[in-house]
Amino acid sequence: MFTVASQPATDHRRDPRFSTECRAMARIAVSITILDVSANGLRARISLPLAIGTLLKLSLPGGSEHHARIAWHDDDVFGCEFMKTLNSHELRHVIEASANAAPVAISG
Repeated sequence: MFTVASQPATDHRRDPRFSTECRAMARIAVSITILDVSANGLRARISLPLAIGTLLKLSLPGGSEHHARIAWHDDDVFGCEFMKTLNSHELRHVIEASANAAPVAISG
């Protein structure tokens, strides 16, 4: 049986709301600044605090997308571990996207 949630008398919604309490997923787009990267993870700066263990879907330079898990955070800087290691092509795209990247030899 559904229970209609109480609404203020001034609420002019077209449809009734129903009381509930359940989990859902929210996806938001937020920009990060990658500070360093390896095939297994990265360190980045973000303006939104994220809890350790939070799962992310990162869109990286070069067009690849990777899932990662927040491993640690310190104020606005966090470290995460990729769920699948970057290949040498993906890693090169991230490194080359930086204007001040130091030359790095990547095998593969």
